[in-house]
Amino acid sequence: MIAVFRPTRPGDTDAVLRCVRTLRAVQAVIERRDCGTGAGGFKPGNKCAGGGDGGGPDSGGGSSGGGGDSSGGSGGSVEQAKPGDGPLVKAARDEHRKALDKARKNLDKAQEKADAKFAEATKKFYEAKDAHFDASDRAAKLQEEHAGIIQRLSADPTNATLQQSLERSTGMLEESSKAFESTHKAMEKAHKQREKVRQEMRSAVQKALRKECDSVNKEDGIEDKRREQVQHIYGIGSHVGAAQFGDVAERSRVIASRTVVQQEMKEAQAFAMNAVNPEIHVQAMTTPIVFEESVRASATVREIDHDAEQLVGSATSLGNRSSYTTLSANDSASTHVHEMAHHMEYTTPEVRELTNDFLASRTARESPVQFSKKFPDVGYADDEVGSPDDFSKAFKAAGYSDEHAERLAHYAGKRYDGTMTEVLTMGMELMYKDARAFAASDPEWFDLVFGVASGRILSKTRKARKEQRPYGTSS
Repeated sequence: MIAVFRPTRPGDTDAVLRCVRTLRAVQAVIERRDCGTGAGGFKPGNKCAGGGDGGGPDSGGGSSGGGGDSSGGSGGSVEQAKPGDGPLVKAARDEHRKALDKARKNLDKAQEKADAKFAEATKKFYEAKDAHFDASDRAAKLQEEHAGIIQRLSADPTNATLQQSLERSTGMLEESSKAFESTHKAMEKAHKQREKVRQEMRSAVQKALRKECDSVNKEDGIEDKRREQVQHIYGIGSHVGAAQFGDVAERSRVIASRTVVQQEMKEAQAFAMNAVNPEIHVQAMTTPIVFEESVRASATVREIDHDAEQLVGSATSLGNRSSYTTLSANDSASTHVHEMAHHMEYTTPEVRELTNDFLASRTARESPVQFSKKFPDVGYADDEVGSPDDFSKAFKAAGYSDEHAERLAHYAGKRYDGTMTEVLTMGMELMYKDARAFAASDPEWFDLVFGVASGRILSKTRKARKEQRPYGTSS
């Protein structure tokens, strides 16, 4: 939306002020970034509750997912736990310490190259914005003066001095209109340039993530062929509606064809192609998607084994799946990533072992908090409980307000029945939003999330994959 100021007719004294107010509203929208964080619940073999509607980093955020089965007591006093890994995660991090440290350093290097360019683009944007606001303020003042002259002239129409003043005022008003439009275009151009640099920075970071995934596969001697399968499925959209039939499947495809839905889906897929290793997580990456007009995002999941090429639920047998994701037409790319992570956790047993170990260790000294009491205005179910540890520091580093970060931290520490967690789903959203800030603020959590996504710390799964046998069986 572009607000354009133009000289007004005598008598239309409020036009410029309305235009200026509209412009300020537009700028508020320009500055607000969609940082939607969908926090989904989960029940194996059932649907998890949907992702929240998110919100800007300075807002209180949207609602988080409700529903799903939870275990644990009701709210109680919370004793701050000391961050640390459980024995399984610690062993995995120790085994791959050098590679994990290198992955985080590569993120720093990738973003450092773009930081200076982004800082310069941001400086130019705010300079252009200030110039435009100065022009809009001047236009508003001139309009008020113009209206005053018209009013006086209407009472004394033959006054030559007032007539000359009106002529000068009209000329100045026309010049201010040109300045208004010119500075608006300059500000819009600067904003587009800053967003372009921001995307370049995200791309550089995602390339660093992809490099680590490729390194894992190279070490394992695995050909990068499933990436091509996933890319093909994303390209033709065969996973959309694949879990349903008839009108439901057709409705999913119609919704998925909309421009805004395509944009969010493609952004999530582009992130997944860089940050997630398809040689390990092909099932999660290509899980069928069902779109509805308005529904809570959910993941219906089923466990599989990494044993062969022709797996039920693999990229070559989409039609046989019982796992699928349900998304709303309005869900953001962040929610897509969140629900994909639920499938990553459930389809790979070793992932569940690590995430539950991590959660148990990080929240060991905390009493579970009942979400509906802690956040009564959000709409949590009474059986939803969890412990926040200090997960909030990662959300704050990613740009969330303190209040929003606290709520998301509680959700990241949500407790189920020992089968699933939200540490991977919420961590994947953080990695999608700002991987470098995530890695710097909470390296232990980041190492778990990216170690799982890339496959780096999944030693047992990688071994089973190389040997083409089900996970958990003897070699």
